[in-house]
Amino acid sequence: MKKLFHNKFTACTLPVLLTFSMLSACTSLTAENSAEGSSQIDSAKKMKNMKVFAEMGSWASQSIKNYGENLVFQEIEKKSGVKVDWIHPPSGQTKEQFNLMIASNDLPDVIVYDWFSVPGGMKKYVDDGVIVDLTPYMNNNAPNFMKLLNEKPEAKKQSVDDSSKFYCMPMLRLSDSLRVVSGPQVRIDWLEKLNLKKPTTIDDWYNMLKAFKVQNPSGWPMTGQKFTGGNGIGNLVGAWGVSYDFYQDNGKIQYGPMNPKFKEALTFINKLFSEGLIDPDYMLNNRDKQDAKVTGGSSGALFAVQPSNFMKTMVESGRDSKFRMDGVSWPAGPAGKPYSLDSSYTYEVVAPCAAVTKKAKYPEEIVAWLDYAYGQEGNMLFNLGLENMTYTMKDGKAENTELITKNKDGLSSSAALGKYTMALNGWAMSQDVQYHRQLMMPYGYPAADNWRNADVSLIVPRLTFTAEETQQVARIKTEIDTYAQEMFDKFTTGKEPLANFDKFTQRLKDMGIDQLTKTYQAAFDRYQKRGNN
Repeated sequence: MKKLFHNKFTACTLPVLLTFSMLSACTSLTAENSAEGSSQIDSAKKMKNMKVFAEMGSWASQSIKNYGENLVFQEIEKKSGVKVDWIHPPSGQTKEQFNLMIASNDLPDVIVYDWFSVPGGMKKYVDDGVIVDLTPYMNNNAPNFMKLLNEKPEAKKQSVDDSSKFYCMPMLRLSDSLRVVSGPQVRIDWLEKLNLKKPTTIDDWYNMLKAFKVQNPSGWPMTGQKFTGGNGIGNLVGAWGVSYDFYQDNGKIQYGPMNPKFKEALTFINKLFSEGLIDPDYMLNNRDKQDAKVTGGSSGALFAVQPSNFMKTMVESGRDSKFRMDGVSWPAGPAGKPYSLDSSYTYEVVAPCAAVTKKAKYPEEIVAWLDYAYGQEGNMLFNLGLENMTYTMKDGKAENTELITKNKDGLSSSAALGKYTMALNGWAMSQDVQYHRQLMMPYGYPAADNWRNADVSLIVPRLTFTAEETQQVARIKTEIDTYAQEMFDKFTTGKEPLANFDKFTQRLKDMGIDQLTKTYQAAFDRYQKRGNN
């Protein structure tokens, strides 16, 4: 993995100039507009109102009723002259409201949604007359967006479908600093007390957990939530060069549990459990229960989001000044590399994604309106707010003002960012490390420094399935996931002897894992060809 991606933005690209013709920074350039550009200015002036469906970010909802009260969109309205009528679904009802909106055909101009996970894929909604194909507008109306993607081939592949078509404009995380925010972490103060170094191998993990158990016999050295997922204890299997789900191996899609190495990994995890080194309630834990075992002193190792909450709860509150939780490298094992199974490490393109509906009268202008967020000036506004109000520049770097860090209304830094910027709310934009670094320091970024050396080559990219494949995946994958998760827990706890592992894999075959693997392979092969169509 590369050490750091640097976002590059264009300052006053022509079509954005035309839509935001009153931007002072670009005024001197407007006289150079072409005849085509002048026509676009005239048509852009026709768009005065726009309806946008978007889930409101949880941080923003703490202080404002709709995005019209957010500083960013107040500024956008001043610059563009476009008044937005916001449609925010009630908290927890976004999917339900989305489905009702589609069924009734009562569409706004823009739908900001997780289009990457819609049943049947985005093309189905184009074919059904819900949203429009944005591909014809990209080069002329979204130059900032396209410049970023042309500099990042993988991000471009993640932004289009298998026909290399654009159907929505997503959130971009082009720097690995924005993506690498979770991983293995341990109590460093315990390591120091035991005169142990940070673990780097799977054997180091075993020795460390054994030492933690001796020091604290009543505790459970390692905790987590379930076997799979970002907090799952099953992340240890990466040390064997396999996954608990689908992974890729030199262009070939494999299902981890079908690999004999997975049995070796399960044998190791069963050993940890049988020796009292893994929290016996790991499959029942939620985030609060898991974290309480760390802050309560019974557990000192887990896979989790960066350790800021732990440190704030223990150190900054004065509860335990010696407490120190930090990230450690992903463990290497028989496979010889520190493999990460965290797909977020490789997802440069994420939801939400802004799609333009068939009801929109001015799709070109909407695309240009959205594109502003991806340019240099828009990037600063969406990520940081207004200079000398929410941030100041010092030695070429942006620093949040006390309006963010010590908000007079008592808002936390995150809630203040939700009110005055869009960086945490989720929007069609490119997130910037300048906001993120300040939010993650002093604990998050040092932790991530230990995770960036991970090998991410096992991770399967986000795939697009055909309508027929979608039905197959929905049916077979759901059944297999349920069965596999149940068996992972049984093998871990010893309720199912590992001698029955072959019966387990035979059952997977009977359930259709071989056909499902072929389906994933076909989708992966199409993904690899994106951009060549």
